[in-house]
Amino acid sequence: MERKYTILAVLMMVLALGLVLVPKKKELKETDPKTLLSAIAEKSRYQSVDQVTHRIIENDPTLMLIDLRPADQFKAFALPGAINIQPDSLLSASTLALLNEPGKDKILYANSDQLSEKAWVTGTRYAVNRLYVMKGGMNEWFNTIIKPAEVSATASSADHDLASFRTAARLYFTGAGQETAKTAPVQKRENIQVVRKAPEAKSGGGC
Repeated sequence: MERKYTILAVLMMVLALGLVLVPKKKELKETDPKTLLSAIAEKSRYQSVDQVTHRIIENDPTLMLIDLRPADQFKAFALPGAINIQPDSLLSASTLALLNEPGKDKILYANSDQLSEKAWVTGTRYAVNRLYVMKGGMNEWFNTIIKPAEVSATASSADHDLASFRTAARLYFTGAGQETAKTAPVQKRENIQVVRKAPEAKSGGGC
């Protein structure tokens, strides 16, 4: 898995170098190439599906989900509160205004990582702050949350806690009950912050 993301990071650096050679958009603020390449080398842009799921369940008001998949896939199923934005409109005035909304963590996702990573590089180049990628995309989300793997009886208590959270989350998203997911133990190793906040109105918009 680590080798996969190392290769992906290299490909992203190549992509970033290519973007640097693309003519600048004079009306947009840009991140300098050195800072961009340094950001690509970091893994802090990733949020796991467990982290994102927990934030959805907690109605985190700082969460903004950006679904980059085709409109028909988004219409068939999307994460609660997600906004569908097509990649070719990422640099439109309306989309950039949305992505620069203060106080929001913008989390990009598609079916896998490739499209989200490309969008992340583009957004980061044009100085979009608090931009993240849901690691593994919807494929990973389905395999982890909707179809969680069984945990062996000899697994650690931390693994059992994480499995309990994922099972409760599956029930939450499939309509079996919301309170179960909120009270399920959370695996701290995943750095999921349990902060209960009052929900606020979802941002509108999209392309």
